[in-house]
Amino acid sequence: MRPFRTALVAQLLCAVLFPSIAAPQPSPGSAPKGMHTILLVRHGLYDRDETVDDRVGNGLNATGRQQATAVGRYLASLPVKLNSLTSSTLTRARETADLMGVELKRTSLRDSLISECTPISDRGDWMRMDQPAEIVKCETNLLAAWERYTKPTPEADTYDVLVAHGNVIRWFVAKAMGGDTRLWSRLEVGHGSITALTVQPDGRVRLVKLSDNAYLPVTLQTYGSRGPGWD
Repeated sequence: MRPFRTALVAQLLCAVLFPSIAAPQPSPGSAPKGMHTILLVRHGLYDRDETVDDRVGNGLNATGRQQATAVGRYLASLPVKLNSLTSSTLTRARETADLMGVELKRTSLRDSLISECTPISDRGDWMRMDQPAEIVKCETNLLAAWERYTKPTPEADTYDVLVAHGNVIRWFVAKAMGGDTRLWSRLEVGHGSITALTVQPDGRVRLVKLSDNAYLPVTLQTYGSRGPGWD
């Protein structure tokens, strides 16, 4: 057999028997490195009125407005370029994003997919508070939001800000951790806090920051419950 045919046969056998070895290997440093960072900000504090439609009422109180301005100022100080600012369509989130936008010098977009809702939980008492159809709708919206916002950007680092709600952010965290999303209710996030996820070039999502509100003075650190104990 001629030498070049021998070499060709050997190459083909190697490709069949050891595909990972035979496949062309990327040169060092050629792999995409861009990271997509999603900064999930919980809206500021508000005085809840159960008789009011969240889409037109339940706006921020004085503390909530201070929190919104503070988080916007903090994000504006970061040494990165923010690609987008998007809020849910509920009043408290819209007002938070608009106050943040003043500091960030940008106008907020709106997306109803990240509006507050109650997804499936391991808390039976919570599940009895909502209609099954509303829970299903919530899960559908959150899955759609996840698909929309956790896309990799392998060619460049990108940073997107989503101003959302406690349930939404906790569900995103549970999803990012690869666990049972029904356990979202075991987490807590503060008003005006930042939770950060990064999407790696291969699509894997990592939690890198949870409910960070250290840039707020203690008097502005509030939670839906007692939080760490001093709220």
